[in-house]
Amino acid sequence: MPAPRYAAAVLKSRAKETIRRARRVWDAASTTAARPARPAAAPAVKAAPPQAPDVAPRFDPLPVLHPLPPAKYVFVVGAIPRNFGGRTASILHKCRLLKEIGGVDSTIVTLNYSSEVDDIAADLRRRGLLVDGVEIVNLHDYFDEQSTGVAEPVHHDVDEPGMDKIRDPDQEVYRYYENGVYRLYKRFDHEGRLIVRDWFNENRGRTRRDEFNLNGTIRRTTYMDLHHNKPRQEIFYRADGTPYMNKWLRVNPTTMTSSVERITMLDEQGAPYQVLLSNVELIQSYLDRLIGDQHCFLSVESRRSDGETLTYVRPNVKHVYVLHNPHIAPPFDDLAAVRPSYKPLLDQRDAHGAVVFLTNAQRADAEAVYGEQDNFAVIPHPVAPVPQVPFSDRDPDLVVMLARLDAQKRIPHAVAAFAHVVKARPSARLEIYGQGPEEGALQQLIDESGLRGSVRLMGYTKNPAEVYERAACSLLTSRFEGFGLVLLESLSHGCPVVSYDVKYGPADIVADGVNGFLVGSAMQQQMARRVVELLDDEPLRRRLSENAAQVRTEFSEETFVARWSELFHHLDEEGWADQG
Repeated sequence: MPAPRYAAAVLKSRAKETIRRARRVWDAASTTAARPARPAAAPAVKAAPPQAPDVAPRFDPLPVLHPLPPAKYVFVVGAIPRNFGGRTASILHKCRLLKEIGGVDSTIVTLNYSSEVDDIAADLRRRGLLVDGVEIVNLHDYFDEQSTGVAEPVHHDVDEPGMDKIRDPDQEVYRYYENGVYRLYKRFDHEGRLIVRDWFNENRGRTRRDEFNLNGTIRRTTYMDLHHNKPRQEIFYRADGTPYMNKWLRVNPTTMTSSVERITMLDEQGAPYQVLLSNVELIQSYLDRLIGDQHCFLSVESRRSDGETLTYVRPNVKHVYVLHNPHIAPPFDDLAAVRPSYKPLLDQRDAHGAVVFLTNAQRADAEAVYGEQDNFAVIPHPVAPVPQVPFSDRDPDLVVMLARLDAQKRIPHAVAAFAHVVKARPSARLEIYGQGPEEGALQQLIDESGLRGSVRLMGYTKNPAEVYERAACSLLTSRFEGFGLVLLESLSHGCPVVSYDVKYGPADIVADGVNGFLVGSAMQQQMARRVVELLDDEPLRRRLSENAAQVRTEFSEETFVARWSELFHHLDEEGWADQG
């Protein structure tokens, strides 16, 4: 479809959604106005909590790209896992584009303790996902840098004197027995380096865990609560082997979570020199050291980090909070039912810079409750320019799905829908890429449904492009999304999407009947019918594939950086408190 016709079709599809929302607003208002007064004699009935009406989305004009303001750019996350999902991918992509197009360096700060940050960062650089000018740091790295030297490398043998061992058949894990009593657990990496060592008492209670650097030196020792197998005391070590922090934790027996009771900072001789009473104090102290007196845009990418950053008020720091997931609670039909983890941020929306939503629909839902806000911005994820593969390279029977294997993604819905697909088209195949806690249950479901030859769990892939470029279409069955980055990735590779129309993202990305299909949430048979329709109709499949690739223009990387530049300039022009 030519670009003008495609744009018109997309606008028509989205206009229908806007009209539907506006009608719901009108109907709600009309119903309220026409509702007769309740007779005085009517018995008292507990009213349902009031629900906020829908608000039609507002659309921001496309900005012009300007150089970004001079400042320090810091992005706060909990962690960068080795096998990461959409949120981490989006943060890495954002930082890369701000460097390559915007010309600014940035720092990704991970708050959770990890002994693998440097190794993961090196792997990301090898893969081209972490570019020069973008740095990943952990707050614990600061204390490692205070070392006076580096301890000599330590080699740890697999054998343990006086103990007999047995190896796990699937990984480099060993369990050790002393006179028949289980005493020790060791996990090595693929190069034979000791990563973790756990000690156990006679009752098989874990008493201590030791974690090691890649050179074999100790990094952290954790002493465990014997009743709950949760940390009670942690000691952290510098690169030279000296301890720099002692952390006491209390265990909540109801929630089985640990919280900080006391943090004692230690000098190079192991002597205490500072006491902190919370992780908030520790993290804010680290941010002060990292930022100094520079002007800084601090972008917080996870609600788990809000507790440390909402109270981090400095005259030279402007906050940006990015919402990667829905802010309203399931089943997502009451816009006023704000999830507890989002409520502190949204209740303090006026006090902190800007709040960034990924879709116009989510901003509209937030403004239905909080009113229109000048500091509520929408910046959708971008998509990289990729070459279009020949349509003939696609397998007309292959359907794919890339998702974490967890409850949010509702993979069993895709399996159930595909049971209907193979009845109509026996040659159809579904490949599911991802890892997660439901992997075993999903394989059992596939086997029990008689779909072992048609549905396969493929594991985690580091090359989603190759997956999408082979497929006829992809599926999304999530309960909710923050944006649905997999939708954009699929379409950018010319792979049409059949998706549940859930909050948020599908309706902003998928133009129904233009580059894919939207079906009602949990409508498995409707999804199956759309998949069969697409697989059976080659001209339809070709048209949707050609249209799908045009999202590269609408969600271009240049437009993405221009939106961020516009936001940062707006914050910069408001002035800085340290300038009077």
